[in-house]
Amino acid sequence: VPAPSTAPAVKTAPATVGGASATILTNAQGMTLYYFDSDSTTTSACTGSCTQLWPALISSSGAPAAPSGVNGNFSIINGGNGAQVAYNGHPLYTYSGDTAPGQTKGNGLFGKWHVATPSTAQNTNAGSNNPGYGNNGY
Repeated sequence: VPAPSTAPAVKTAPATVGGASATILTNAQGMTLYYFDSDSTTTSACTGSCTQLWPALISSSGAPAAPSGVNGNFSIINGGNGAQVAYNGHPLYTYSGDTAPGQTKGNGLFGKWHVATPSTAQNTNAGSNNPGYGNNGY
């Protein structure tokens, strides 16, 4: 009998972000999770070739449970990347430039990529006019 599938684990970890100590969200392997300003609450703007640099956090079995101390909401956005995990309405990604747990090299890239933290605010981009990733930098 195959083991039941489980949602991807999201954890917290200490890291240095922009020169300051912070608690960040990571995947099960400890890699930093990011969000993209151009995403909406229902659509990922980073799809296709963008995900080669910014792999989406995908779930085959629903939203992950919030780790201890994280009070935000995890959900699933079904779009161009499949069932992508979102935190407070922000689809989540890792960054291919981070080669070890705790690195935050993607923070601030193109002015649109940010480390996801437990205090990441609710996404207010409803996405009715989402411009896509083409000219937004990735």
